[in-house]
Amino acid sequence: MSQNGLGELIIGDSHEYGWSPDPFVRSELNHYILDYLQKFVQPPTLEIAATWHGVYAKLPGATELVMEPEPGVTVVNALSGAGMTLSFGLAEEIVSQRFDS
Repeated sequence: MSQNGLGELIIGDSHEYGWSPDPFVRSELNHYILDYLQKFVQPPTLEIAATWHGVYAKLPGATELVMEPEPGVTVVNALSGAGMTLSFGLAEEIVSQRFDS
């Protein structure tokens, strides 16, 4: 969970895996997360203002796809749903590989 400058809370998400996961947000999972959150945080309200449903590409044995289609152009994609966790570290690693060597 994090809080933005307006005081709104952004709560982490759940993940479901499979060949054809259900494309709809399951409200019972949101309630499970909110119930757990209430064990250690007492926000003014637990009303959900918005949700999103991400569908992420996965690469067997890797979390990211890094390609250089032509000199000076680097494409980085497919963090498999872990972008919030991995993106800044991966960006630092890619930039250092491309420009510090």
